[in-house]
Amino acid sequence: MKSIRLNPNRKKLRIGQVLSHIIIISLLIMVLFPFYILIINSFKSPGDILKDPLSFPGAGGSQVVTGAFKSAWPYISKYIFNTFKVAFLEVFGVLLFASLAAYGFSRFNFKGKNALFMVFLAFMMIPGILTLATQYSLVYSTLNLKQTHAGVILPAIAGGMPVNIFLIKTFFDGLPSDIYEAAEMDGASKLGCYFRIAIPLSVPILFTVGLSTLLGAWNDVIWARLILYGAEDLYTIGVGVFTIFGSTAAKIPDTVIYAGYCLASLPLLIAFFFTSKQFIKGLTDGAVKM
Repeated sequence: MKSIRLNPNRKKLRIGQVLSHIIIISLLIMVLFPFYILIINSFKSPGDILKDPLSFPGAGGSQVVTGAFKSAWPYISKYIFNTFKVAFLEVFGVLLFASLAAYGFSRFNFKGKNALFMVFLAFMMIPGILTLATQYSLVYSTLNLKQTHAGVILPAIAGGMPVNIFLIKTFFDGLPSDIYEAAEMDGASKLGCYFRIAIPLSVPILFTVGLSTLLGAWNDVIWARLILYGAEDLYTIGVGVFTIFGSTAAKIPDTVIYAGYCLASLPLLIAFFFTSKQFIKGLTDGAVKM
């Protein structure tokens, strides 16, 4: 009979796997717990929330409330529509200008190309909070874009250029040059290659950039509040819920506040649900090509 040798690393591997799973599950619980609190309390009465904020709706004789979402919608509806406008223009602007710049860096050779690209990379290292005061002075006073959506959108597009140009350029660099050469032999122009080859083949990274930009636009509070302060009709959802639900004078029931936060988060969840595959593919493909 042949002797069976036990692999001494097998036990260590199993222990490592168990520990990694414990850590991942713990982190997952920490991430999902606030959402659990948010959702269950939007279906409970204010009294039941104060009595036991962790219990499930209907447990222990508590009342299940279903009208909180209908009551919350009038508070946040105009802010959501404003945010759709701002987010759409930010995503469109970032994708257009970042992809054009990335295509230029990837496909054209010009004097100072590498130096200019290094400048863009250097801007990635500068924390945005350091330029907040000067940016505010430029937009609010010099350009006179106070209390306008343009004052929120244009700086967001400009601020998203460095990192997104880097990501898209990395993806463009991984595309075979033979495709461009074949298209040019068939009479395609440089701009035609951009629209017919580069963009269609780079859909995953464009979804990644677009979803990241959408997330930033939807959750922006500090910059939007600075620029839109005093113009409540122009508030985005982040500023709106912070102002309305954070005000003690409004006297809004807690269950309506929780429902309002759920409604404010719903569009992002829907967007990620429909674009998650492309988003993850863009991250993984970009990582391989880098």
